[in-house]
Amino acid sequence: MPPATLQLARTFSALTWAEVPAPVRHETERLLLDTLGCLLAGADTEIGPMARRFGLALGGGTPVFVAGGPRLGLLGAIYANARIANALDLDETFPVGAHFGVGAVAAALGLAEARMQSGAAFLSAILTGYELGARLASQIGPMIEVEDGRVTGFPSVWGVAAPVVLAAAGAAARLLEQDASLFAQTIGLAGANTPVPAGAHWAAAIDLPNAKYCDAGWCAVTGAGGALAAEAGTRGFPTILDGPSGLARLSGAASPTEAHLTAGLGERWLIAYITYKPWPSCRFTHPVLTALEAILASEHPAADAITAIVVETGPLTASARFTQETPRTFASRQFSYPHLIAMRLLGVPPGPAWCDPRWDDDPAVADLRAKVRFEAHPRGEDFVHSLTHNQMRALPGGIQVHLADGRILRAESDTACGDPWNPETLLSDEALAAKLRGLARGPVDPLIEAVGDLSRATSIKPLIAALQAASGMH
Repeated sequence: MPPATLQLARTFSALTWAEVPAPVRHETERLLLDTLGCLLAGADTEIGPMARRFGLALGGGTPVFVAGGPRLGLLGAIYANARIANALDLDETFPVGAHFGVGAVAAALGLAEARMQSGAAFLSAILTGYELGARLASQIGPMIEVEDGRVTGFPSVWGVAAPVVLAAAGAAARLLEQDASLFAQTIGLAGANTPVPAGAHWAAAIDLPNAKYCDAGWCAVTGAGGALAAEAGTRGFPTILDGPSGLARLSGAASPTEAHLTAGLGERWLIAYITYKPWPSCRFTHPVLTALEAILASEHPAADAITAIVVETGPLTASARFTQETPRTFASRQFSYPHLIAMRLLGVPPGPAWCDPRWDDDPAVADLRAKVRFEAHPRGEDFVHSLTHNQMRALPGGIQVHLADGRILRAESDTACGDPWNPETLLSDEALAAKLRGLARGPVDPLIEAVGDLSRATSIKPLIAALQAASGMH
C-alpha cells in the first residue's frame, strides 16, 4: 500500500469536475457561496484593514481581488481574503471544531484569477482542498482528553492550523495541475511549515487576540506557498502525513489512525459533513443558541421581563472565554455566551454588528449579560459517545429564560442549526442565500447566479465582477 500522503496526492491530482457526483458538486458551490458571504461580512471589521495592510507587504505579482480594498499580489490577496473570511467566526465548521474552508477558497480564488483558470478548475480546487483538510481534521479529531468515558479537558498540545494549511495546499496544487509526485511534495512542504499548535494558549485566554486560534491568512499562505515552492523546484518530505511523526501527531492527536486519511477515497466525500453557521460565534455555542431560537419561535419576552438566563453547557464551553460577562476584545465577543445571548434577545442582525465594541457601553446589553449564569448540562459529555469517523455528531446544550411572572422557558438541543445530519437543522439553499443577503452591501442575486454558472464558465471573471458588486465596490 502506498504511503497515505501519496494516496491522497494520486487521488486528487487526477480529480476532474465531471467525475464528481452531483450532490458533491452542489455542496462545493454551497461552501463557496457561504465563504464569499463571510468574506464580504469581514471586510469592514477591524480585521479587514490590518489584513489588507499586511497583504500589501507580502509582495507583487499579478494583482487579484481582495475584499474591501484594492487588488493585491497573489500571496497578499490569499492572506487577506483567508483572514477576512474567518474574521467573524461565521465560516463553516467541520465537526471536530475546526474550520478550513477559507483556506481552500482563498487559495483557489487568488490562483484561479491569476492563472486565468476555468470555473470548473476553480471548483475542483476548492473541493480538493476541503477534502484534504477534512481528512486531516478527522485524523486529528476533537481536541479533548478523555478518561473513563469522561472529558477531562483539553490536551497540553493541540491546534487547528494544520487543516487550514492542507486545504490551501490541496486547492493550490489542484489549480496548478500538479501530478501526483509534485502534489505530494506540495503537501510535504506545506505540512512541514505549518504554524505550531497554539491551542493551549487560546484555551487559557480570556481577552482573546484577534489572531484567534490560528491566523487563517498565514495558514492559507503556507499552503499555497508550498504549492508554488514545489512548482519552483523546492523539495521537502512527501510522507509528511505518514507514520507516528505525521502531521496529525504533531498537531496534538494522541493516537492518529491512518484510515481517517485514506478510507473511502473517491467514494466518501467529507464535504457532506459541513456545518454552516447562522450566527457569528464559535460553533460550540450554537446548540445553546439553537435552543434559544426554539424558545423565541413561540415566546418573545421583553428584556426587562427577564430575571435570569441559565446556560446549560458541557465541558467544551465552560471555560472563561465562554462565560466572560464583559468581553473586551473583538474575538472575545464571538465566544462569550452572555454577549451572544444579549445580541440575539435584542434582535441585532447576525453579522459584523455582533462584534461591534459599541455594545460594551450599552445599558441594555450590560443588563442582559449580567443575568446569565451557568450550569452543567446533564448530558453535556454525551458527545464523546456520538463520535462518527472521529467527528462529533452531538453537543448537548440547553437554556432557561426565567421571567418576572414566575415562568421558566426552557429548551435544549443536541445538535445545532446548520448541522447536515439532522433534516430539521440542515441549512437549505434558501437559508444560505438569506444569510448572504444579510451580509452583503450590494446586489446578491448576480453573485448567486455566477456561482451557479461556474462549472460552465471559461474563467472566474464573472464571479469576481459579481463579488465586487456585492461588496459595494465598483
